[in-house]
Amino acid sequence: MTMNERKEIEIERFNTLAPVWSNSDEAIGQAEKAVKALGMQSGQSLMDVASGSGVMLHALKKLHIAPSRYLAMDISLAMLEELRRSFPEAETICADFESPLAYHPGFDYVLIYNSIPHFSDLDMLFANAKRSLLPGGTFMIAHSRTRQGLKEHHQRIGHIRERPPIPADEELADLAAKYAFDPVVTADDEFFCFSCRSKG
Repeated sequence: MTMNERKEIEIERFNTLAPVWSNSDEAIGQAEKAVKALGMQSGQSLMDVASGSGVMLHALKKLHIAPSRYLAMDISLAMLEELRRSFPEAETICADFESPLAYHPGFDYVLIYNSIPHFSDLDMLFANAKRSLLPGGTFMIAHSRTRQGLKEHHQRIGHIRERPPIPADEELADLAAKYAFDPVVTADDEFFCFSCRSKG
């Protein structure tokens, strides 16, 4: 199966799931941890990649953080429609972060939360993040489960992939260096979190 064929299947699946996708209190609480790890404050800007139906916006609201700009990006138009039901003022774009993007510069943060297993072209993720960030901006990949927890979850549901659900630390660090990010911070205890800062 080609990457495009896999992507089409995922878009169809997420479009189907969107009306019943739940931003539960537990999910929002987990997202709050990612926001705290990100270090975001009111008045800063965020590109929320693979935003789904808006769990990150719910977390920002609960933490009383008001971004100067927030852009939700997702490949599923139905997910973005669900996000706008709760946050009609949100800026959204239906686009694939694994493809070269129209230029969206000037963000303090680019975040990929709970969706890294769905990406294959890690080079493109780092290239797009680099182009989207302000000098000194932060690129974070985070997941509410640890590496081991996510691996076990995928085994339980029979979700088999060619590569680990979360890339190895060494691979992420090498890509960060390749695209002029520094320094690299990784945590994998309570949840997974990788972040790096654009050198400019």
